[in-house]
Amino acid sequence: MLDLIAGPIMRALVTGGTEGIGREIAIGLVGSGARVLVTGRDAARGAAFAAQTGATFLTAEHATVHGNLELAAAVAHTTDELDILVNNVGGMAFPTRTLNSEGHEVISVLNYLGPITLTDALLPILTPNARIVQIVSSALLMHKGDPFTEPDTYTAIGAYARAKQLNLLAMLSLARQAADNRSINAVNPGTAWTPGVRQLTPETVPAWRFIWPIVRAVQKRARPDRAARVPLRLALESVGSGQFFESKGKPASLPERLRDPDLQDRAWEAALVH
Repeated sequence: MLDLIAGPIMRALVTGGTEGIGREIAIGLVGSGARVLVTGRDAARGAAFAAQTGATFLTAEHATVHGNLELAAAVAHTTDELDILVNNVGGMAFPTRTLNSEGHEVISVLNYLGPITLTDALLPILTPNARIVQIVSSALLMHKGDPFTEPDTYTAIGAYARAKQLNLLAMLSLARQAADNRSINAVNPGTAWTPGVRQLTPETVPAWRFIWPIVRAVQKRARPDRAARVPLRLALESVGSGQFFESKGKPASLPERLRDPDLQDRAWEAALVH
């Protein structure tokens, strides 16, 4: 039986919740009785999803730090408390290095700066027993260098791996510092055939270019509803805090380097310097 958060109605936010894995998480939360907020850029798609599920849609620009701060203000205007935060939004469909209007590299904002900025801004309305679920990726283990330094040669997968690693480090810092009963964890949901995955090209992940047809065949068979199962469980169950879960639902051990508290705290603090 799920150890549901106490209270008559759970209040949840799922970023990027109108498509892919986020959509399936949001549908699961609605089915569990939660009052769910979902975000996205496409207002028409968001309105259709809200009408279908009963969720509330908020337009958000997750590719800028300011957009995430605006979203936090909109959430606080919509609800005075939040029990569940699922930082699902992300992506790496930028084969060439791209800067946003603020001068930030976009993949870094989508997968690290944005989610951490949003989480920090929402801390005042997150309840003492809230669940925070960071959607990361097994790709984070690919980055072996200093996570605070961009590699000399840009690849989308390299930028994505570094950003997800920083996201994980910052989440571990927050989990260590939490003085209440919040459950703060990260999860690699595994591969799923989502709009973000459909946008990938051989240029996005150069190492796959010679096996691209095989990669695509595997990706097309991966269902978002299956990838959503573990994140949904982490949003609804009490599973402790400060862990990294793999797609099969078990906590995974991390390399010693990523367990360094100083590195974790630096990742949290660096994300909040706008």
